[in-house]
Amino acid sequence: MSLRDKLSGKLALQPGRLAGMRAAAALFWAARNGRERILLGAAGAVLLLGLSYALLIDPALQGRVRLYKNLPVLRLQAAQLQALAKQAAALPAAAAPDAVAASKESIEAALQKNGLQAQNVVWSGGFARLQFTEVPFSALLDAVQGLQKTMRLAVAEASVTATAAAGSVNASLTLRAQKAD
Repeated sequence: MSLRDKLSGKLALQPGRLAGMRAAAALFWAARNGRERILLGAAGAVLLLGLSYALLIDPALQGRVRLYKNLPVLRLQAAQLQALAKQAAALPAAAAPDAVAASKESIEAALQKNGLQAQNVVWSGGFARLQFTEVPFSALLDAVQGLQKTMRLAVAEASVTATAAAGSVNASLTLRAQKAD
């Protein structure tokens, strides 16, 4: 028997079941006297009102109370944001610091500030080629970030390979001088 046949059989039984349940309820109701009917009706109404309150009204009231408690905090945060926005608008447009002219010597000096020594530094035509052996990766990243900020050099090409020592790498970088905005 296929699933379709099973479902159609169950669906065919549903109207019969529903009619049987109605008949049982009607029989139950007919067996009650007038006073019992009034009490059962009142109990059903109280039950319906209790469920309505528990499922519809109480959650709405609780949410409203919670929102009223959070409202002063949200208003304070909005006021702080507006004050910060006014301060930001009032600040003069800060000019970017003048970039240091990039040269072989200035690049080597910047690398030494970060504790790095390049094996080879070649500066030509707006490009710098740097080669490192067994340098700490974090120091290399800090040095490249410093070169980007101070000399406006961007990484054009990079080849980084891990070495046997943890945290150290061999790297070959090509940096390109960016044009001033």
